[in-house]
Amino acid sequence: MRWILALLAVLTLLTGVLLLSNRSLQHDLTLSGQQRDALNVQLQQRETLIASLNQQMRQRERAELALRENLSTAQRAMQTREHQRQGELHDDPQSRQWADTVLPADVSRLHHRPAFNTAGDYLRWLSGSQSVPGTARATSD
Repeated sequence: MRWILALLAVLTLLTGVLLLSNRSLQHDLTLSGQQRDALNVQLQQRETLIASLNQQMRQRERAELALRENLSTAQRAMQTREHQRQGELHDDPQSRQWADTVLPADVSRLHHRPAFNTAGDYLRWLSGSQSVPGTARATSD
């Protein structure tokens, strides 16, 4: 009879250990499920972000293509106008003579100036250059 009591005690102890182990495993299972759900949410967010970025990339590619087409159209228009201008210049002797006329020295000098790195450099150059001659006015009394 003692061995039956000992067996019952061992079975009761074993049952308690199994119950505690079961609770621990259920807790681990619950945590694993929560982690899985959190990872699924993160995955969905990343997929949404990737889809959004892909859409933005396609929009930018379309915009870049449109800009390239506009630039090409503008370049063709500029070339056409330049050809027209050159043609008109060569066809009209008076326009050709005017275009070939050398600019006066003072006007030509306005086109030549050193490169400036700062506004201060420009001011120093400007103050060091010759002043523009004023007009003489006769005062009448």
